[in-house]
Amino acid sequence: MSARICPHLQRGSAIVLAMLVLATAATLIAGTLWQQSALVRETENERAYSQARWLLRGAIDWAGVILGEDARTSTVDHRGEPWAVPLADTRLNENDGRPAAYLAGAIDDEQAKFNLRNLLSGAELNVGEVQSLKRLLGALGINERFAERIAERLLAEQKASTTQPAIGLAFVDDLLQVGLDPQQSARLRGYVTILPEPTPLNVNTAPAEVLAARIPSLELVDARRIVSARDRAYFKDLGDAMQRLREVSPGISETGLAVATRYFSVEGSVSYGPARLAARALVRRDPGRLEVLWTKEMG
Repeated sequence: MSARICPHLQRGSAIVLAMLVLATAATLIAGTLWQQSALVRETENERAYSQARWLLRGAIDWAGVILGEDARTSTVDHRGEPWAVPLADTRLNENDGRPAAYLAGAIDDEQAKFNLRNLLSGAELNVGEVQSLKRLLGALGINERFAERIAERLLAEQKASTTQPAIGLAFVDDLLQVGLDPQQSARLRGYVTILPEPTPLNVNTAPAEVLAARIPSLELVDARRIVSARDRAYFKDLGDAMQRLREVSPGISETGLAVATRYFSVEGSVSYGPARLAARALVRRDPGRLEVLWTKEMG
């Protein structure tokens, strides 16, 4: 005789089964909706970052207009010109139904810095430039022995490269990996650059430490006095610069010095909806033309 299952138990089992099926279905539906929501958010973020990258390109175009106009109206470059004024965080749109877009930017004179490319003379080290770098390190409170390490690393990278100039030497940070601690590296980074070719130093924009490093007979205290006077009344041409420099240190040669610049860096930061991007570019200004040599997004 077979056992009979109580109708109450049957109904209870059916209810439990129905609840399990409902819970499973709800979980699957919720998971699907979450995936769709995540996909929508991801798509929106990708669109926002794509828009932000276009805005960064606009920042470089902004720099090109300013530098082009500057070249048209002036034969010298100094920090009293419009290109040296940073663009504050500026909203680009208002009540147009799109996310708020903000752009900030700044242009810097790369020939105001010590160009590490000058350390090379063909396939050899330029001893005089290595000594200049030592003086710069000394002025910044960094052990001068790192000058030779940086120069040797640069030479090794140059010899290992199959292109001229060596593409692998685009970024200063790569060359400063010679044992400098993070604080020293950060301190030095604002005073050195690496450009595609040897360049003269723009004495109209160079800080006192770089000026004293470039001119062996110029003491740092005198360089600071010159920079203070120069920032009030810039050098109108190289002859004017030499006259005023020689009043402090007679016998200064104009070799390796200039009052105009070809190489500039452009930094831009963009905020567009959820996207936050910052980038740095190196540009070369030639008559009637601005060429972007490289662009690097920054974290």
